[in-house]
Amino acid sequence: MNAPFDTQADNIFDAFCVAFRERQDALSLMKQLSQLAKTVQRHRGMSMALLAGNLVFQGDFDVLQAQLERRLACLEAFTSRTGGLLTNRDKENLHHAWCSIRADWQGDEVIDNFELHSHFIEQLQGMLVALSKQIARPVSVLVAEATNQPAPAEDAQAYPRLFKQIELLSFVSVQAPTMMEQIARIRGLATYAAAKGECDYHHDRKLRYVISLARAQHEKLRHQAERLEGILGGAISSLLLIKTYELKLMFLLTMVEQDILSGRTITASSHQVFKLASEIIDVYIKVVDDGLALLSRWHEEDMEAWLQSASVA
Repeated sequence: MNAPFDTQADNIFDAFCVAFRERQDALSLMKQLSQLAKTVQRHRGMSMALLAGNLVFQGDFDVLQAQLERRLACLEAFTSRTGGLLTNRDKENLHHAWCSIRADWQGDEVIDNFELHSHFIEQLQGMLVALSKQIARPVSVLVAEATNQPAPAEDAQAYPRLFKQIELLSFVSVQAPTMMEQIARIRGLATYAAAKGECDYHHDRKLRYVISLARAQHEKLRHQAERLEGILGGAISSLLLIKTYELKLMFLLTMVEQDILSGRTITASSHQVFKLASEIIDVYIKVVDDGLALLSRWHEEDMEAWLQSASVA
């Protein structure tokens, strides 16, 4: 019986399989990194409240810290089996960053605690961006170029999938995570000040700066969310939540400015500030998760379109 494919065709299928699996793994890692960043952000906010003397967060903090360590251990195990999508240096940096945070954190100055967490989150976001660049182009396009084959045809009237993918990847790996981190920084600093009952000059300056960044980033994000909604035709329904929660975000920023940064006695409770900011952040993480799910679906559709094409038969 003759083999169903010749050697050249076998090589094409092997190349497609390798590239396809790499993208599956990269999308999984991106989701893990996004969730880990969210957990580190919550850990930062709670630890700052505890350093300010508010022990209300202690029980949730202990649970969260155990979850964070499990997420990090899972990420390290996963990356060791995914063909170098994250380098050994990446893994070592994450491990050292976490050890620096965890070691005797109860004795930290609050600003050191804040900066150590922020550095950890910056590393996670850098890895998220690096992974997004690795999967920006569909597998079918790469294999077609490598083998001088035509890629599966797209609807000429549709906005090309490649450009949709690039814009969506930018949104879920850069724009939304940047907004989440600005809100999370406000949450940590404002929660600490509310727990202390005062906001000293250093924290006042830092909070005002982060709020200005958050307002600017929100304006960019809102326009891009509206653009994506039009491009994607409603494929990510949670994009609408960004506009829905705009009033809550503005309320949070105004409350921080008028209460915590007023120079008067702070009336907002640290728990109230933490809860409101967390609710808003959860909206953005929902959009990121849904965006990654759509990218995964496109990935599967790309394979199906490639298999239905006649170019490798």
